[in-house]
Amino acid sequence: MKAWVTPLAALGLFVAAAPGEGRGPANPETALATAPATAPPQAAARKPLVLKIAVNDVYCRKTACDCIGRIATRSFDSLLAELQTRHQITLDLTYFMEVFDLQQAILARQYDGVLCKPWTALQYSNKSLARFKRVADLLDPDNKASMTGVFLTLSGSPVRTLADVQGKRIALGRDDSYEKHQAPLQLLAANHLRPAQQLCFSSCSENLSALLDGKVDVAVVSSYALTASCAADFAKPEDFTTLAATATMPLASLLVDLNKVSAAEAARLQAALLEVSGAKAPPDLLGGGFVLPASWKPTPPAAADAGADSAAGKASGTHSGKAGQ
Repeated sequence: MKAWVTPLAALGLFVAAAPGEGRGPANPETALATAPATAPPQAAARKPLVLKIAVNDVYCRKTACDCIGRIATRSFDSLLAELQTRHQITLDLTYFMEVFDLQQAILARQYDGVLCKPWTALQYSNKSLARFKRVADLLDPDNKASMTGVFLTLSGSPVRTLADVQGKRIALGRDDSYEKHQAPLQLLAANHLRPAQQLCFSSCSENLSALLDGKVDVAVVSSYALTASCAADFAKPEDFTTLAATATMPLASLLVDLNKVSAAEAARLQAALLEVSGAKAPPDLLGGGFVLPASWKPTPPAAADAGADSAAGKASGTHSGKAGQ
C-alpha cells in the first residue's frame, strides 16, 4: 500500500477541526470588508486589545538580509507605541527572517495575524483552519503599496518581447511566491505562450544567477529585486532588459485570522492603523504607513499552473527564503 504525505504532514503539522471553525472562505476577495455600521462602540474601542503578529517584511531591519541593510531600515517601534498609547492596542510582534519558518508558524496557527507578503499566508486558505483577511496594506519607502513580477532577459539578448518567451527556458519562483510563479504563469497562459523549460527557484538571486550563468533565457523576479533584495549585490539594472510585468498585487499587508480575531476587533485595528498613518506616520516606518487594502483575488496554484506545465518541462532549485528574496 502506498502512503500519501500531505503538505501539512510533511511539516509535521496535523490540523483537526475545532467546533464552530471552518476552513478558508469561498469568497476570493482577500481584503477585509468594513462598513461604518460595523465600527465598534466607544466602550469596546477603549478596551485593551492584544494581538500576536508574525512579521516578515522586505524593508524591516529585523527580517531583511544584512546585504540590504542600508535600505531595509524600517522599524515598527514607534508605531507600536502609538497604537498602545492612543488606541489601547498592543501588537506583540515576532520577527521571522526565514519565510519557511513563518510558513510553519502559520500552519500551526501560532499567531492572531501576520505582516508579510499576503500570499505567504493566503496560500494555505484550503489547508488550514485559519481565515485570513487583509486589514491594511503597508506602503514601501516610495509610498507604493503594490508590486509585480517582472520578466527580465540579458541586455543584448535576441529575446526582446514577451512573445519571444515561446519555446525558451525560463526561471520562475516556487508556488509560495505569487509574483514569481502564479502571476507570470497566468500572463503566459493569457498570451498562449509555452516556455520549453521552467526552472523553479526560491529567490530572485537564484533566478538572476541562472540567467547570468546561461541556464535560462528569461528570469522572473519581484519588481523590487534589483534594489531591495540580495540580488542587488551582483545584478545591475543596466545588465537587463524588461520584457513584461505581471498584474499588480499587494507588497505587504497586515492580515488577521478571523477565526481568532472578531470582525469588530479587525475593524478597530484597521481604523487605528489608518489613524496613525499618512501625515501622522512615524518616520521609522519609511513611508506613509498603512492604507486601506486594495482589492486582490489571487488565483489558486492549481489553476495558475494548468496552462504552462502540460507542455513545459519543470525543475526545482534549492530552498532559500529571507524577506526580500
